[in-house]
Amino acid sequence: MRRAKEHHPGAKVKAAVFFCVLFFGMVFSLILPLRPTKSVQEKRSLTEFPNFSVETLLDGSYFRGIDDWFSDTFPLRDKFLELNRSIRSFFGIHTVEITGEIQQGDEIPDTPFTGK
Repeated sequence: MRRAKEHHPGAKVKAAVFFCVLFFGMVFSLILPLRPTKSVQEKRSLTEFPNFSVETLLDGSYFRGIDDWFSDTFPLRDKFLELNRSIRSFFGIHTVEITGEIQQGDEIPDTPFTGK
């Protein structure tokens, strides 16, 4: 039986690597000049930083807006989405994804077409 103070060999190195990756991910996400304004894959403008007002601060929508802005304008977001799609393609489940603005098309008729 092991004692609580015994550690696996290299546990400190693994922990240090893990925290370094977290730290550099945080620094990378805070680099503001890399933030995109448009998504090429989704063909849309990304969320803008919310305007501050006392009303939005009190009802909580200001911080929800910051959260939406941060997740929508993460640096290299399109590359991460592309990587996610390629990883999901290995699962064997393929679905149709519609991105961009959906426009109203023709109405679907209630009766079948008879040629007249």
